[in-house]
Amino acid sequence: MRSIAVILPYAVSIRDFVHTGVFSGLLRIPDVRMDLYTQNPDLPEFGSLRSERVALREIGPYAERPLERLLRKYYPILFHDIFVYIQQNVDRSPARKLMAKAVALGRRMLGTRLALRLYGWLLLGLSSRPSQPIFAGSPDLVIGTRSLVNSLDFPFMVETARRRLPLLTIASSWDNFTTKGFFPFAVAKTVVWNRKMAEELVEIFEVPRERIVVAGYPRAALIGDAGGVEDARAYLERLGLGQYRRFVLHTASYAELTRLRPGQPPQEYRLVREVAEALLPTLPEDTCIIVRLHPFSEAEDEALFEGLPRLHVFVPGRKDRYVERVMSKDDEIHLACQLKFSECIVSMASTITIDALAVGRPVINLCFDPSGPVDPAGSIPRFYRYNHFRDLLACVRPPLATSVDDVVEFVAQCMAGEQTPQADLAAFERYYVPRDSLDYARVVRETVEELLAAGTAALEAARTDPDRVARR
Repeated sequence: MRSIAVILPYAVSIRDFVHTGVFSGLLRIPDVRMDLYTQNPDLPEFGSLRSERVALREIGPYAERPLERLLRKYYPILFHDIFVYIQQNVDRSPARKLMAKAVALGRRMLGTRLALRLYGWLLLGLSSRPSQPIFAGSPDLVIGTRSLVNSLDFPFMVETARRRLPLLTIASSWDNFTTKGFFPFAVAKTVVWNRKMAEELVEIFEVPRERIVVAGYPRAALIGDAGGVEDARAYLERLGLGQYRRFVLHTASYAELTRLRPGQPPQEYRLVREVAEALLPTLPEDTCIIVRLHPFSEAEDEALFEGLPRLHVFVPGRKDRYVERVMSKDDEIHLACQLKFSECIVSMASTITIDALAVGRPVINLCFDPSGPVDPAGSIPRFYRYNHFRDLLACVRPPLATSVDDVVEFVAQCMAGEQTPQADLAAFERYYVPRDSLDYARVVRETVEELLAAGTAALEAARTDPDRVARR
């Protein structure tokens, strides 16, 4: 019986690994048992996975050393010359900017591959050594669903590297490689969503192409499943909003990035309200606005939207032990319905743009700040300079709103029936959401089977000719 260790440290990891059918697909591999490590092993979403072949284990506390903490915190600065996100956060301080430039220059002089290898050695040497084994037994394969230096699964990745266990890492988000960096430890294979992410691994991190697997958009099947709901009216009735026939969807991103001071609402929420105040008088009486907040949102911020008629706030998921809210299968159906049945979608530099275009819905992104003074540190247009969104805009060209009037005009056009997405959908399919994305679970399973087979072959070679293996 072969053993696989799967690390699911975040709720988004569960969403992409469990709801998409990846986990159930892996259970169909013969002679395989799995240890699943997560924050809450008793989560209801794991109910269907429980069997004699699956052990659910809690991720315990991890005490990092001071130097290790610094190495992890400053790891992305290695790529200061590439990552706009890092530049925006560092360049406000001349001293930090100078240090970051020097570090990035050192990486270029050494070569990225060697620099990452050295950084990985430093992390391994300085990281804590738990008194108890992190893994139960000796896995034949470790699957990391985050695998970032600044992530809850870091101690598992350190143990994997120290024991030289084969690692399959699955990229959990399209911006990970250009905001947080790629893993500096040895990786057997990396599963990515699309061609763009594969190119980032090759061009920025010098990852060999044969170690990259393009599996498609993991949530493609989920956002296409409306759970039997037939139209907007039926969905609104499900929400208790049966007095309306139509709705405009306004989605919020991770608004904490625009919160200037504790106790004040994020700049993005101020903009959402400003747009709604201008948009509502132009909408027919049978049409409402649904504001969908981010799973990281704070409940107290919802008060900012009070007093607006025909505006209804939707908060996805539920609180648990995880950093963000946990999305149930029913929450996934809500998202699918909101995308599919809305007249159009208003967003702000989030993955919702990927979702909307993937299901052929018109979407516009807000690229301006709310009225009044705005600190540059919380300014909304800065997000569109981040590598991942900048590249999407250059390649796919979805519409941007630079004023409230742009939003009102866009929504009016969509309400009039002009609902063809204003974007280069051919480029979108080529670089972001491949046509065969519905095969995501199958591709991940085949990759796991390939790595398990390679491990079995290596063990067999060691038994038959250990000297030959040592020479290799």
